[in-house]
Amino acid sequence: MRKKAVWKQMTGALLAGMLVLSAAGCGDREGGGGPSSAGSQESAANAGSENVESSGDSNEQEGQADPDNPWANLDLSEHETVNCYVVGALGTDWESVTQKAVALIEEKTNTTVNFVHIPWSDFQAKYNVFLAGDEDVDMIYAASWTGFADYVRSEAYIPFDMEFVKTWMPLTYQYQPEESWETATFDGKIYGIPPAASWLGGNGYVTTQDLLDKYGFKAEDIKSMDDLEEYMLAVAAGDNEGLFAFNPQNSYPLDSDLLGHHTFGMDAGNITWMLYNYDYNKLETDEAFDPDKLEWFAGTQNYRDFVLKMAKWNKAGIFPANVMANGTMLNDNFAEGKSAVMGSDPYGASTLRQTMKERGKEVVYLDCSFDDKSVSMRGGYYGYTTCFPVSSKKMERSAVVLDCMKYDEEVHMLLLGGIEGEHYILDKETNTRDLGPRAEAYPWGGWLYWIQNNDDPSAKIDEDLQKYQDKYLAAEVSMDNFPVSGFSYNGTQYEAELAVLNALFNEYRFSFCFGIYQDDTEAKLDEFIRKCKEAGIDEIIADYKKQVKEYVESRK
Repeated sequence: MRKKAVWKQMTGALLAGMLVLSAAGCGDREGGGGPSSAGSQESAANAGSENVESSGDSNEQEGQADPDNPWANLDLSEHETVNCYVVGALGTDWESVTQKAVALIEEKTNTTVNFVHIPWSDFQAKYNVFLAGDEDVDMIYAASWTGFADYVRSEAYIPFDMEFVKTWMPLTYQYQPEESWETATFDGKIYGIPPAASWLGGNGYVTTQDLLDKYGFKAEDIKSMDDLEEYMLAVAAGDNEGLFAFNPQNSYPLDSDLLGHHTFGMDAGNITWMLYNYDYNKLETDEAFDPDKLEWFAGTQNYRDFVLKMAKWNKAGIFPANVMANGTMLNDNFAEGKSAVMGSDPYGASTLRQTMKERGKEVVYLDCSFDDKSVSMRGGYYGYTTCFPVSSKKMERSAVVLDCMKYDEEVHMLLLGGIEGEHYILDKETNTRDLGPRAEAYPWGGWLYWIQNNDDPSAKIDEDLQKYQDKYLAAEVSMDNFPVSGFSYNGTQYEAELAVLNALFNEYRFSFCFGIYQDDTEAKLDEFIRKCKEAGIDEIIADYKKQVKEYVESRK
C-alpha cells in the first residue's frame, strides 16, 4: 500500500486549460469544510445514490485509512461489476496491462472493472447519450470541453459530500489535496473527483528536423507565433503527400491554446468564458486584478484576431480540408507523420524524441509561444475529473474502485505507466522515470488521466530542454494576481437563456477554431455575437462579473 507524505499545499487550481494561462474557475467548496465522523448509510444516501452498501463500523484514527486494507470497514462481500468509460491513446499492450490491473482490483475490492474505451470523436458526439442512461455507465471522464459545468447544472452527475468520500474513498479522503475539491464543487456539493496533480510550466511546439531542413528553417529562428505561422505556411504550400502543417482532431480546442497568450481565463470552453488581459507591470501588486476588466471572450479583440488567423490558416491549407470530420488525435497524427507541428511542453518533447527516434525522426522543440511578458501560474487540478452519472446504480462500489486506482500503489502504477522494466524504467532514488523498451506499446498516462498524483514519478528530460522548463518555472506568479480559484458562476436564474447560448456556442465554436468560414469569418463572428446578445448574454455577463466581485471580496 502506498505510504504517502502529507500533501504539499498548492496555491489553488483553475478550471480547465489546455495551456496554463487559459484555465477557468469552477466550484467553491462551501460547507465542505473539516472532516466529520465516518458516515453511515445515510451519508451515502445524502450523496445522491439509492443503492447503498453497508459501510460497517470504524475504529480507525480520524481521517486515517488502514494501510493494510483501507476498505476493511466496508461490506464488499457481494461481487460487483462496474463500467468505466475512458478515452485516450491506448497502445498495443493496453489489453494485457489492464487485465493485470483488473485482476488486482478484483482481488483488493471484490469488484470487476469493465473499461470501455471510446474514440475521441465518438466520445464528444455521444457524451450526452452516455449520461442519459442509454448506456450502462458507472464512471466517466469529464472536463470543461465536455461541458462539465453545464451537465452539473442539468443534474447529469450525482452530487456527493465529504462524508461520502470519507466512507467510500478513504485513501482519497486522506491524500487528495484539499484545494483540489474546489474545482468540482458547486453550491456546496461535489460533482467529481479531480486528479491529485497540479501542473506548473509552459508550452511550446514540436516538429521534426527533416521538415525544418526541407523548408529551410532553423529551430532557433522560430521564436514567436508569427515565426511558427511562417513555417506552417511553408509546409502547407509544399509537396507533402498525406502530411499537413497542423492536423488535429475535430474537437481540438485551438481557441484555448492560443487565447492564453498574455491572458488569464475563466470558464474556458464555455459560453461564459471570460478573458483578462493582464498588465505585466502590475503583476504581484494590489492592482493586478480588476474584475471590471473581465471581458466576454467573443467580444474581445483577442478572439477576433484569433478567428481571422484561423481563417487564414484554413485558406492556406494548414488544416486538412476534412478537419471537421477528423477523429484521429493530433498526437497520433504527429507520430504517424501526418502533422508537421504539435503543441507540447518540454517533458512531452523529451518523450517524443525517444519514441520518434525509433521511426527515424528527430523531434525538435520550438520555444515560440512564451516570451518575456508571459507568466506561468499553478493550476490544473481540473484538467480532468471523474464523475458518476445519475444513471449509475453502483456509485459506492465505483468510488471504492476509483480510490484503489488513485492510491493503491501497485494498481496505480500499472494503470498509469504499464509494467516497470518494459514500459518505463523507474529511478526510485530521484522519483523519475525513463522510457522502457516497450514504452510506445503503453504510453505513460496515455488514457487514465484522472488518476494522476502530484508524487507520481516525473519524466526525465533532455538537458537541452531543461532550460526551457527552468524559464517557465522562473516566470511563476502567485494566484493572487487572478484570485478566482474556486469561483463557480451560479446561473440558475438564466437557465433557459444559457441553454440557448450554449447551443449557439457549440454550433459555431469549432468552425471558428479551424477557420471553416474563411472569407465569411468576420461576418459569422458578428452574427454569432448578435445572436448571443439577442439571447441575453449581456445581462448574464453583467451578473457573472457581479458574482466574481462578491467572490473576490469574500476571500479577502
